[in-house]
Amino acid sequence: MAVPGLYTTVKNISGAARVFGFLGAHGKRLANNETYTVPGDLVSTVGKGGRGGQRQFKALEKALEHGTLVITKSPAVYLTDEDDGSIDQVNLNDNALGTKTPEGWD
Repeated sequence: MAVPGLYTTVKNISGAARVFGFLGAHGKRLANNETYTVPGDLVSTVGKGGRGGQRQFKALEKALEHGTLVITKSPAVYLTDEDDGSIDQVNLNDNALGTKTPEGWD
């Protein structure tokens, strides 16, 4: 089973099918309202690799600014309690910030 807190999910909200060149190895075509999930943090992985990476980062930034793409989920933030060593996940519930047991961890 995949650990949900390790992935980024994006959604095409442009109103039409579009190709997002920064998704996947060679770009990904998403229908309107279609979602796509990638391992890790999309924002920090797009942009690596010299000029090509810089172009991909700018394209991601433009898609977010123009409202053609939205990030619906991003990787969780994990914190270790210094007293007992337990690991918790940052959680936002009803506009209140707190922690919870990480999902998918046994």
